Amino acid sequence: MGEWVTIIHPETGGTGQVHRSSLSQHYAAGWRLLADDEVPPPEPEPEPPPVTRAQAAKAAKQAASAETKEN
Repeated sequence: MGEWVTIIHPETGGTGQVHRSSLSQHYAAGWRLLADDEVPPPEPEPEPPPVTRAQAAKAAKQAASAETKEN
């Protein structure tokens, strides 16, 4: 096994790669080793950036223009 291990925080489900020499500090903070047969939870999809009114109006115009061209 290498010098780096994967740990998981039971309360948040967050995972991370840490060096073995720092395990005692992570254990004290509530982290534990991720077992070989455990699969870390998937990372959530990032939220899309907020859309401004100007961007929404531009997208609506483009959609209307595309509909006009199809008809």
